[in-house]
Amino acid sequence: MPPILVVEDNEINAEIIMTLLDSYDIPNELAIDGIDSVTKCTGKPKDYYSLILMDIHMPRMNGYEAARTIKRELEMTAPIIAQTATHTTEESIREHGDYIADYLYKPFKPDQLYNLVKKYLPQER
Repeated sequence: MPPILVVEDNEINAEIIMTLLDSYDIPNELAIDGIDSVTKCTGKPKDYYSLILMDIHMPRMNGYEAARTIKRELEMTAPIIAQTATHTTEESIREHGDYIADYLYKPFKPDQLYNLVKKYLPQER
């Protein structure tokens, strides 16, 4: 299975997500911010990642900018799930809908992460 790209600038949050994914036997890689996520996608096959978990509030390049670049310019096929601790309006969901497939609200429970990831992964599990 292709890895999930975890884009998270908070070290503790990244460790929690990656540990959970490891416990589900889901391969994953870390990008520490939006710029790093774009760099990790650059030059890779369009289907290299199975899914991208994208934190929204990050320094240097926020998650929406990174997601837009990854989907529109790099044309990566992986669905992008936005991670955020803030409320998302219907207007914001519509505005970013062509490159954000879904939302995971922090804090989340392990089963919320698993069920959302499972929804978007290829059904070989």
